[in-house]
Amino acid sequence: MATGSRSLCEPHRERIEAALAQGLSAKRIHQDLVVDHDFAGRYNTVKRFANALSDAAPLPFRRIETAPGEEMQVDFGQGAPVIDAAGKRRRPHLFRATLSFSRKGYSEVVSRQDTETFLRCLENAFRRFGGVAKSVVPDNLKAAVLQADWFDPEINPKLMSFAPHYGTVILPTKPRTPQHKGKVEAGVKYVQNNALKGRTFGSLAEQNQYLDQ
Repeated sequence: MATGSRSLCEPHRERIEAALAQGLSAKRIHQDLVVDHDFAGRYNTVKRFANALSDAAPLPFRRIETAPGEEMQVDFGQGAPVIDAAGKRRRPHLFRATLSFSRKGYSEVVSRQDTETFLRCLENAFRRFGGVAKSVVPDNLKAAVLQADWFDPEINPKLMSFAPHYGTVILPTKPRTPQHKGKVEAGVKYVQNNALKGRTFGSLAEQNQYLDQ
């Protein structure tokens, strides 16, 4: 198996597999490796390696639940049509953030998916939730990830500066693996198919007010 061929975790594969079998979280595994084995890698390195092991050899605890405040998944979908006073119709982007433990969600429609807009949406989600999750899990959208890679993704420099300012880490999903952010994908579908389906709005502000309510 090629898992970990580029990872600092490879020498500790058996320890990590044994810890996963005990149901330990990636955070606990990282702490134990640092304290007991002088591990020099970062937490997100261990988390990606552990996720890759789970993909390669599904375990009885395949459905992994995170602790409160540990993870926020984010994704984009499509908002409801906006038709202005002149009759011009456009379809905004729907930003959705979901806290993995509580499944509490935050939704916002925006006109663009550029990095500045993405960062503003993250800040708005933090404000709504009243805090910052330890990790943010985005898809490999260009606003966040310049080059997708499971072990060493090239994250947008603006996002790399944003994360330590808020005390979080960015953990992009494995390319073409939507189940890594299944909680937020379900949230996006719910908003699209229930809250917004069949509706139109006169402005982004009107649609966001509706989502807020």
